Amino acid sequence: YLVRVKNLREGAELIERIAPEHVSLVCQGAAALAGKLRNSGCIFVGEHSPVAAGDYAAGPSHTLPTGGAGKSFGGLRLEHVFRRTSVVQYERASLAKIRSTVETLAGVEGMGAHRASVAIRFADKAARHKGRK
Repeated sequence: YLVRVKNLREGAELIERIAPEHVSLVCQGAAALAGKLRNSGCIFVGEHSPVAAGDYAAGPSHTLPTGGAGKSFGGLRLEHVFRRTSVVQYERASLAKIRSTVETLAGVEGMGAHRASVAIRFADKAARHKGRK
């Protein structure tokens, strides 16, 4: 989903309330805001940090547990009582280095939107903002 909010405070409150698996912060103050969020599986900071980079190249395992997790995980351990959130932030040059890998893996998995989320970051600005008001 794409959610437009009035200000960062409102956005942070909404994120904390819905606790999404992925959050993309593309705004001024994104890094500072990321440091305040606690209820997200993974936070992607800046315009060059697509979710696809986290899924295919960045490394942190950020999938939140769902129903039936007890079938896969053993007894309670220390890490079960601490909350962990991954933060992914790429600069354009770093994303360019993994672009081919991420686009290829996303394509193989049939994840066209993930593939496009990387490609669009390298399109010219006019093409990226086409149709925006």
